[in-house]
Amino acid sequence: MSTSNVLPVLRTPNRWVAYEAAQRLLGITVHRRSTEAHAYAEELTAAEARRLFEAFPDQVYPGAGEHGVGYEEARRLLAAGDPRVDELAPFSFQWDERPVGTIEDRFLGLLGSSPASLSWNGFAWPAVPELGLDVRAKDAGVQIALNSRDVDYDRPSDDHTVFLHFRAGDVRRAEWLARHVGLAAVGPVESGW
Repeated sequence: MSTSNVLPVLRTPNRWVAYEAAQRLLGITVHRRSTEAHAYAEELTAAEARRLFEAFPDQVYPGAGEHGVGYEEARRLLAAGDPRVDELAPFSFQWDERPVGTIEDRFLGLLGSSPASLSWNGFAWPAVPELGLDVRAKDAGVQIALNSRDVDYDRPSDDHTVFLHFRAGDVRRAEWLARHVGLAAVGPVESGW
């Protein structure tokens, strides 16, 4: 069950601007030793799958088994550059719990127009003494919804949205965090993870 809320704090057609904003938010976090990066994409075209497969060969999967081709066979076809890969689309991509800085640039550079997510968690938001708020690790996260307007990428879009994840009821902290790095709410608070 989801316990976090999210506040959208930037919407931009430029994924690199979104990434830079996410980096600013990550720059004010505390207790970062266990921070991890996560990347997901669904509904990948065959062309996107090929590009991602070359960079991350163990993380690309054929669509929900609807074509009767297993993961290993799909990977073999991708590796061989076989044109039958086009018939296996859509593909998905998932890479969890990666060290920060090891996947982000490549993933952003290779992803096309399919809805996707790049996120970070495993840290704490700092204390905000002027608001009477202590350090908070529960539900802390930063996420870029790529080619989407929501955290589950169910609302495809031509732009990218940066979300700040926080504990339900901690809206003042989220608004303060956004302001602290030059961002502001661009939509209402929504349900998160």
